[in-house]
Amino acid sequence: MGRVGLSFWPVVGIIGFIASVLCGLGLAVVAVIFVGGAPHAIPRSPAFAAILFLLALLCVVLAVVPLRRSIRALSANWQSGSQKQVRKSLYAVAGAALLVVVGAIVFPWVYEPWWPASDSVQHGDYMVEPTLRSACSPDAHRIFYKRRVVTKVARAATFSPRNPARLLYTVACANDGSESGVFYFGGAGGVPLQANPLGMDEPGDWFDSFWSPDDRFVVVPAPGHATLVNLQTGQRSDSLSDLFSTKDALASDAQFRGWSPDGKKLAVVISSTYMREDRSLFFESDLVSIDPTTLTDSYVATARKSNSWNDSEFTWIAKHGTFDLAVDSSLQNDPTVYRKAR
Repeated sequence: MGRVGLSFWPVVGIIGFIASVLCGLGLAVVAVIFVGGAPHAIPRSPAFAAILFLLALLCVVLAVVPLRRSIRALSANWQSGSQKQVRKSLYAVAGAALLVVVGAIVFPWVYEPWWPASDSVQHGDYMVEPTLRSACSPDAHRIFYKRRVVTKVARAATFSPRNPARLLYTVACANDGSESGVFYFGGAGGVPLQANPLGMDEPGDWFDSFWSPDDRFVVVPAPGHATLVNLQTGQRSDSLSDLFSTKDALASDAQFRGWSPDGKKLAVVISSTYMREDRSLFFESDLVSIDPTTLTDSYVATARKSNSWNDSEFTWIAKHGTFDLAVDSSLQNDPTVYRKAR
């Protein structure tokens, strides 16, 4: 019984050493957070960080005490060989055990194989991994192009319905603004283009209408900051709301409504809020068509309400080899629809 206890407690001491060192590492990580603070979450506190660093150092120092006692007890009962050599070997084993434990904790967060995970979905030349939990995002996955990683952590991926070699994806996390937002990747050149500095909603079948019918442009939706990407030149526009906002309005926002059948124009609604002299508010929505190449707009009509001009309220009319945007015939006599003098 005594020998069992003698063999058991040194092992407990080594486990206590590993636990104490891990506790010290945890306190050190928290201390680093308090050095710079975290926006909207943790205020910057160098003094508290210093206290945590001291506690972390204390945990590491105290961890050595049970380790030394355990190794002395084990080496004293070793029947052969030099006790000094045995102690060195036991210290090496304890250090290796600590590294194994730390590695086992960190491994799931940093492991990224060079090949797609099982159950990945094939989209032409692209391979999209299933949703995986990571330290970066709870709904992260990677996208591969010809088995090469395009983005390590991404979400909301959408492919052109006419050209599967075109891809839009939202980066879930990044180091700075230049690495975040929505990116376009067409395969040529191998360098993704930042198509929008903001993220987009999870796309579904509804997103097919955002790609132009001739597959030369795509509108990248983002709340209040949609952009237009020229897929031929690899350039993106500024926010449509910034380009086509009503200057004298209290607030103005541009929303994409659809492409002409030939993809040479797009319908955009400019919803504006105005304030009267009595400080009451009223709303207007301008329907315009835009040339995606030159970004010039052609005014069509105005509705006296906000967020108007749905698909049933306008139409595309074939004219001289192209299409013009027009008000649907059902609204020709509607008193809420009129044309401004421009």
